[in-house]
Amino acid sequence: MKIPIKIILFVLAICVVVAVTEVYQRGQMVKNVHILVKNAAQNPQDTSHFLTDVEILKLVRQDAKIDVNNLKIKEIDTKKIENSIKTNNFVDECQVTIDSKGVLRIEVEELKPLARILNKNTSKGAYITETGKLIPLSPNFTARVMLLSSEKKSDTELLDTAFWKMPEGKVFINALKEIDKQPFWKAQITQLERDTKGNLVAYPQVGEQLIELGTPENMEDKLARLKTFYDKVVPLKGWGSYQMVSVRYDNQIVCK
Repeated sequence: MKIPIKIILFVLAICVVVAVTEVYQRGQMVKNVHILVKNAAQNPQDTSHFLTDVEILKLVRQDAKIDVNNLKIKEIDTKKIENSIKTNNFVDECQVTIDSKGVLRIEVEELKPLARILNKNTSKGAYITETGKLIPLSPNFTARVMLLSSEKKSDTELLDTAFWKMPEGKVFINALKEIDKQPFWKAQITQLERDTKGNLVAYPQVGEQLIELGTPENMEDKLARLKTFYDKVVPLKGWGSYQMVSVRYDNQIVCK
């Protein structure tokens, strides 16, 4: 089938226009910079972030050595900008693009903290992420996540990166994820305290009784038994009847 010469010429004209437009745009200066930081706070009501726009632009200027306000579009190395931003401790993913209007768009996704580790010896602590990475506290934003502490001040194992790479640390991460994924437990358990043998005690948001969880293994089953306590025992006995609830051992709910 023969294609009419007019159609061929029309298509060629479109291609020429697109090519000329692209060459023109690449020769233009960057018109603006738009930064979007995806919230790592786990709470839609939180609008703050670990990183500010100013800090992100500083990463681009100092690490990538790119002044986005004084460059033509064709001079922008988007991959270099992405790599410089990814070096920051709070950043999980980063994508940099330039749209048809000459706007440089930087989209940053921060790491998601599961819990905040307290250091009883100093005011310095850290966040632990769902991938087992320790990230520092930020002066810009405090994530509303569960607190982790050690029973003894001298025990700083939770702040050691090596611990979270060990089998014991990975089991602990899975336990934290189990608490985090269930809205009831995420709201009810405000702090976990770990003794030197790895056993956990939980501090609830509502109610005065401590919760003895034992080791982080089988957390899903332990939480299911604990939910039975809240659903069936608390309505009958009230919130203040017991000082301790233990689901440490299999198939048991012990109230003291």
